[in-house]
Amino acid sequence: IMTRYFKDVLGVKDVITHINKEVTGFFFDQIFDSNIGQLAKMVEKGETDVFVYYSGHGVPEKDGKEVYLFPSDGNIEKLETQGYSLNKLYENLDKLKAKSVTVIIDACFSGSSRVSNLYASENISNTKGVKVRPRYIQPWALNPNFRVLSSSKDDQTSLGFDASQTGLFTYYIAVGLQGDADLNKDGKITMNELFTYLSDKVVETSKKIRGEQTPQLYGQDDIVLVEY
Repeated sequence: IMTRYFKDVLGVKDVITHINKEVTGFFFDQIFDSNIGQLAKMVEKGETDVFVYYSGHGVPEKDGKEVYLFPSDGNIEKLETQGYSLNKLYENLDKLKAKSVTVIIDACFSGSSRVSNLYASENISNTKGVKVRPRYIQPWALNPNFRVLSSSKDDQTSLGFDASQTGLFTYYIAVGLQGDADLNKDGKITMNELFTYLSDKVVETSKKIRGEQTPQLYGQDDIVLVEY
């Protein structure tokens, strides 16, 4: 779904898609390492707009201070070496010196698997009860062209949406970019409009499924994502 939206709606020229079974081993380093990764070879400094969309597991350390993206073949007991720190992701993306970086994450970092009306939450990381309070590197604090849109607060579960067989957050991104997020009807959708739309829809729908899911936005929000 997001491959199609990046190409046809956002107009991204080169869209590289990897599915779950391909995300193994040192995959994240091979893509995101700022010196030798695939992105580093594609980005022209100051010229390229970079979009990163991730849907998958997020796993916290036992002390809750660091969170990781996790490959499909990873061993939870070796989280620090086999997972990929979210801070490391942000740091490497910032080092690319791209024209802009937009990160969209549909994952939770509480250690739970995705839950929906049909599927109950399952703890995947043996960290039940851990208070997740990660210490983020914040490139958006100094780089006005770096922003992160995430599906939930760190201690929340990011829900699935049975009606679309996607994440709830991803579903409303797709609907919003079709035009529903153009709140002032000026033919443009800004990051702030999309975030406002997501905040309303995701929170409202999540309460009907289970608990509450609250999207988060970090960085400046005036970027225009879509013009009709």
